[in-house]
Amino acid sequence: MTGKYQYGLLLCLILILCVFLAGCSSQNTTTTKTITTTPTAKYTAGDIVGMTASSQSGVWLILSYDATADQYQRELVMKNSDGTWGYPTGTTPSPISRAEMEKVYPALISHVSVASVLVVTPTVPTTVVTTLSGSGPLITSISPTSGVTGTSVTITITGSNFQTGATARLTQPGLQPVTATGVSVTSTQITGTFALGSLNAGTANIQVINPDGQSASLKSAFTIGAASPVITSISPTSGTPDDSYTLTVTGQTFNNIGSVSLVSADGLDQYACSNPSSTASTKISCSLAIPGSAVPGTYNVRVITTDGMFGFLNSSFIINNATS
Repeated sequence: MTGKYQYGLLLCLILILCVFLAGCSSQNTTTTKTITTTPTAKYTAGDIVGMTASSQSGVWLILSYDATADQYQRELVMKNSDGTWGYPTGTTPSPISRAEMEKVYPALISHVSVASVLVVTPTVPTTVVTTLSGSGPLITSISPTSGVTGTSVTITITGSNFQTGATARLTQPGLQPVTATGVSVTSTQITGTFALGSLNAGTANIQVINPDGQSASLKSAFTIGAASPVITSISPTSGTPDDSYTLTVTGQTFNNIGSVSLVSADGLDQYACSNPSSTASTKISCSLAIPGSAVPGTYNVRVITTDGMFGFLNSSFIINNATS
């Protein structure tokens, strides 16, 4: 009897221990819950977005947002002249991920009703072709063909098809054209005065422009250069062979004098002065030694500058016979 009692007591203790352990296990069990976060879209249907708030190109209309795919449906739009928005011809909706759209196009420009945005066909401007009537001007020659730097010169342009109101210009590359003043025009001739102060030494083109816009040019037609020396008088005006004189030449623009000479009418006999020097560009003094072999007769006085400009006083000096 005692043995059965002890066995039953042990079984009860084992059952109580099992219940106790089961309760402790239940209390120590940790339950893990997974929380799913749904992304929040920045834009809604009807939003017009771009890279900046003032973007004029690359502007998109948000058509819808698909939370499952986390994508926007969008379409390219353009602003019309009346301030409304429209789809350019040929565009179609396209999907893009929410993250990429919001990163590349972070600026909200406007919001409209999606239904209000219509397809817009850009207007192609009509090209107006202007046909000029009649023949254009033609330049055949000008006179004179040269002028002095810093002065004004009146030029006559000869040609054809010149219209009343035509303008004439001298042009050089890199410089502002010089337009003639005091212009008179006939169908074959234009006369006008040109101020050469702003042009460089060298050649210039002459250009005629008719009122209808047609024009003509004659390239390198006019030459601008230094002023030629001008001789007004000499002293003495005569001499004899084997004699020497101080020849004084009076005039203007005696700059950079290269030589002073007596020159026969046929140019075969020439007698040069030595050591020419100028004073205030109006007077030259030089030493004239007439050789014993000099041919008697009337001679021109010639002045040449170092830049090749000539000045003459014709029949101004007489070489007498040695016996007279």
